[in-house]
Formats: sequence, structure tokens, C-alpha cells
Amino acid sequence: MILAAARRLLLAFAALFCASLAADPAVPADGIVGDWMVATGDAIIRFARDGDSYDGHIVWQLHDTYGPEDGPELNGKPVLDRHNPDPALRSHTVDGLRMIWALRYDADEQEWSGGHVYDLEDGHTYRCRIRLVDADHLHLRGYFGISLLGGSTVWTRVRMLPAGSNPARTPLVPPVDPARPGGGPSGGS
Repeated sequence: MILAAARRLLLAFAALFCASLAADPAVPADGIVGDWMVATGDAIIRFARDGDSYDGHIVWQLHDTYGPEDGPELNGKPVLDRHNPDPALRSHTVDGLRMIWALRYDADEQEWSGGHVYDLEDGHTYRCRIRLVDADHLHLRGYFGISLLGGSTVWTRVRMLPAGSNPARTPLVPPVDPARPGGGPSGGS
């Protein structure tokens, strides 16, 4: 009798374990919200919800001024959006620049897609989609036309801006804690 009860208990635990493996918890739509260090380590992009889509803005740069390697005419000057296809925008600094926009979460695919990513290096805008690899890494695919014609990168979530960051230069909303209901600001009140 004890052996039969133990068998039933073991089968119940096995069934619960198998059910937990089969249940793939959906990624919450706001899982992308927060600050992300780009793969090169020279910028942090902050994702925030904008209505029913998500945008990403530059909130920190390793180099906010040009160095000697950029030539004497640029050395020491603020980094500008100098490759922008609109000549009127080439004189704008990149602090706070919207790099990614119009991403919409697709719960079935567990990805953010339909958006665009702007490449400061060449001034081109590409389509993009993003998937979370895990809670602290995202995979961004930028492409032209179809996804096969593009490139990918992995970014890492950061919990705070690097030491020495000047908050006055990052005029966007405070970092958002995706674990808080409603995605409110992290930290105390």
C-alpha cells in the first residue's frame, strides 16, 4: 500500500515536471524595456514603450567627442549625426538620438518586429527585429528588404549607466525596471 502511494506521488511529480517543461512562458511585451549596451561597448540604448510600439534612444556614449583619429577638423568637437541623409540634421549631436523605432511585440513569435534601426556609421535606415536571448541579452537583426540581407548583433542589459556619466546629457526618462508592474522607474520613491 505504501509502495502504491509512493508510485502515485512519483507519477504526479513527473506529470507536473513534464507540464512545466512543455509550458513555454511567454516573453512579456515590456521585456525589452530598459538600458542595453551595444556589442561594441561604446553606447547604451534605452528602450521604452511609445503607445503600442517600442523605441530606443542613445543615453550614453563612450566617446561623446571626436578624437585625433577623426582628423584635426573634428578633434574635440561633439559627435554629430554627420551621415544623416537629411543635411539639416547632420549638425545635431547624437545624445538622445532615436536609433530604433516602431517595434511591435508579436506574442506568437516572441519577438519585436516591424521596426527600423538607424545606423550612425552610414546614415542608412534598416528594418529590424529583436528577440530576447535571455533576460539580459537581446539579439537584434537589421536588414534590407528580407531578413537574409542583413546583419545581427547581441546586446547586454545594463542596470545603471557607467560611472562618470553625465545625467544632464541624457534627458530621457529614468531607467525602467521591467520587473515592476507597469514598468515604473527603478529605485525608491
